[in-house]
Formats: sequence, structure tokens, C-alpha cells
Amino acid sequence: MNQQRSFVAASFAAFLICQVVSAEGYVKLTHDGPVTLGGTITFKAELVNRRGEPPSGSFRYTWKDDALIQHFYQTDKTENTTSYFSVSYQSPEYHVGSYKMEVYVCKFQYLGLYCEEYTSRRVQFDVTRLLNGEVAIEQYNKTLTNEFVSSGEEAKLILDLHKGDYEYITKAATSISTYWFIDCHRVNSSNNFRLDYNFTKADTFHTIQALVEASFDPPTTTVAPTNITTTPTPMTDNSTKPVTQRTNSSVNVTTIPFTTTTTPLPSTTTIATAKISSGNNTNNTVPLLGNLTHPFVCGSNINPEANKTYGYFQKQIKTRAPISNLKTEGVIYIKPWDLLSLAVSCNGSGPFQKCVKIIVGQYNVTGNETCKDPEVLKSCEFSISHYFLDAQEYTVLIIVSNEVSTRIHPVAVNISPVKPTAQLSVIVVPVSCSLVAIVVIVFGIAYYVQSKSRYTVEVADFDFAQSTTDMEYKTFTERLRDSFNNAGYTQLNNSREGQ
Repeated sequence: MNQQRSFVAASFAAFLICQVVSAEGYVKLTHDGPVTLGGTITFKAELVNRRGEPPSGSFRYTWKDDALIQHFYQTDKTENTTSYFSVSYQSPEYHVGSYKMEVYVCKFQYLGLYCEEYTSRRVQFDVTRLLNGEVAIEQYNKTLTNEFVSSGEEAKLILDLHKGDYEYITKAATSISTYWFIDCHRVNSSNNFRLDYNFTKADTFHTIQALVEASFDPPTTTVAPTNITTTPTPMTDNSTKPVTQRTNSSVNVTTIPFTTTTTPLPSTTTIATAKISSGNNTNNTVPLLGNLTHPFVCGSNINPEANKTYGYFQKQIKTRAPISNLKTEGVIYIKPWDLLSLAVSCNGSGPFQKCVKIIVGQYNVTGNETCKDPEVLKSCEFSISHYFLDAQEYTVLIIVSNEVSTRIHPVAVNISPVKPTAQLSVIVVPVSCSLVAIVVIVFGIAYYVQSKSRYTVEVADFDFAQSTTDMEYKTFTERLRDSFNNAGYTQLNNSREGQ
């Protein structure tokens, strides 16, 4: 078991290279291995010059491996700078193990009469007993690149087999079964390589296991009898017409044979439990399966059957709650030089990454927005403060993400222009002076009316221009007395008359 796993792990080791490099260029040698015993592995040789470009000229490629029964292939003269070579390692001629493939390239010179050594390279690969591939998980129409799975979306579990292994079992196997296990509990079995499953509990740890069983047993054939003898039944009729009875003794019927393939249903007997490391996981105790039809699963040491090819795949995941209920609170209609203050909150599994971008004008979210230097938060609660100088429309773009989801939330902010207003002194001083003037005028009128009612002004009319005959003989005192008497005052007596 450990040896088989080492073969798979060795495929990711560094290539062992033995090459001859010319002054003009070199050859890149890659493959799509490792490959299971019986499958096909494809090698690719690509010529490049010192500038990294395909060289010109005519070449010939010679392929060979180091197996006991060697694979050898040589191309014709070609101007192609890329060559492919596919080879299969079938049992019992070949065995599980590590092999080396070498490609030798020569370049034709002297009008194509001589092929001069150009470059060569050697690469190591593994032939394994188990199928090769991995468990891929798709959510939100994307293949996940990390170990975190969203608890808010159905996960599509897909077995991504290597091309050579997939073609081998789908073409040569008589039956293929895939068994899926979540935390060592079998959840489904099918004849394809995928499973739809909901991990509904957030912040938990799970182990996904898949077992592919490809059987190469010949199908069970059931042959129906080729001759069937039937005896006809006399026909009767209630009419008056005579009835003729057939007297031939038998009828031969030939049936075409058919075949059926049967696959036994595995049992699911649980016989033990084991502990697995899961950090802060709460479901770290899972049962082990110990049944004969599920080798490799949960530490089972059952030997697989020789006439079957198996593939065992395992992936550990952590579930996280996606970001939801993202909301903002605050006043978005402000004036220039006022402070914008927004409170942002959301739900989901932390830690969170957030960044805020201020964009002039309206903005339409594309879904491809990213942050170069996001801020890491333990909880999804934070505030946004910003001063806006110009009176126009802005968009505050909020990007919040965790391991399984990203939320992009635009907030439109309107900066209203301020209408110009006169200074306070320009208004208060004229109004105050007008009020004082009005009060003075009213007070003066009232005082005048009151004074007129309290005093009577008497005017004496002295008509010194009147010429009478009396003036000539009257003295000044007498004329003055007469004027007072004419004005309506108390009569003044003549001093002389009183004498």
C-alpha cells in the first residue's frame, strides 16, 4: 500500500534529466503521468532555441524507454518542432514501478543527407497499481482551489482522473462503480465519477473519500433456448361458417442470445472507530468501514481482487458560512466638507477581508473587482469615514470576502451644493436701524399730539399798518391798549378816564 502511494507521490518529484544541449537550442519534455498499469501515458517533446522560439529546419525524433521490453519509436523527417509519443504498459509484460523515457533529436544538414545530433532529454515517470487523479469540488460554477467549502451552496464532487487512466477503464472495463464516503459513512454509489452533496453545517471539518472499482471480469452471459415448440389451439367460431383446424405439429422460433452484466451490491457493516486530527473540529470521531467490498477506505487492510483495478481518492475540507446580510447605515446626502460616516455589518464565517474604494460618479459592479491590500478583520463590523470636497455624486465601493465568498456592495453618496447666503451683519444692521427710526418717528408724533392738547398758543395780530384817523391823536400807550382790546383780551381802562 505504501509502495503504491510512493509511486503516485513520485510523479510530483523533480525530473531526472540527462540531456545534450546544442548551441542552438534544447528540447522540453513533459508527460501526463503517472499512469495506472494498463493505461496509456503520452509524452510531449517541444523544441525551442535560445530565444525561446521554435527553431527552423528539419528534424527527426527518436523515442525509447528503459523497460525490459523496450518501447522504441522513430519519426520520419519533419519540420515540426513538437512531437508526441503515447505508450501503454500492459500486465503481465510490465509491472508497477518507475521508468524513464528519453527523446533524442537530430537535425538534418548538408541538403538533408546527414542528421546531426541536436539535443536530447530524459524524464522519469511512474506506472501505478491504483488509478490516478484527484477529487475536485465545484461551487458557484467555479472549481475550488483551496480546502474551504461553502455551507450555503451545493458542492459538486468530481473525480478528475488522468486522461490515460480514464480512457483505459472506460474502454476496457466491463463494469465501473464509484463509492462516495463522507467521514467514513457511505453516502452514495454510482456508475459515474461525480456526487452532489450539501455540507450544511458551517465551521466543521470533513474527510471526503472516493473508491473507484473497475472490473475486468467477462460479463455474465445468459443464452435463451434456441427452439421453442408450441402446439396450436383449435380456433372456434359461433357463426355458421365451417372452421378449419391447423394440423401442423410444431413451429420453430429462433431467439437471438443476449448478455447481462451483474454487479454485487456492497454491504456497509461498521466494525470500528478511529480518531482524525481536525484542529477545532467538533466531529472528529468517525466510524471505520471494515467490509470486504471497500478496500482502502478508512484504513481497511483488505487485499483487493486481482482482476479489478481500483482508484482511491481522499480530500479533507473545512466548511465556512458564506457572507450574507451585508448592510450599511448612515446619511448619504451630505454637503461639501461634511464627514461621511457609514456603519457596515454582515454575517458569515471569519476571518474577513475588506477594502473600500471611492469612485467619482456612478459605478456598475462587474463581479471582477479585487483588492490589492485588504484589511483583515475578525468580525464583519467596521465603519467608513471620509470627507468630500466637491459637490457631485460618488460611489463608495465596499468589498468584503472570506474563504468561500465575496460580496461587492456599492453605496451612492450625493454631495449637495450649498446655496450662497448674505452675511448676518448685512441683514441685522439695516433692519435694526429702520426699527429705531420708526420708533423715534412714532414717539415724536405722539409727543406732539400730547403737547398740543395741553397748551393753546395764542397769537396777537398787531396791525401796525392800519391807518386810522384816531392814530394821529392817540398816544402809543393808547394805541397799544386798543390793539389788546381788539384781540379779545380783558379791556384795559384808560388811565386818563379813571382820573
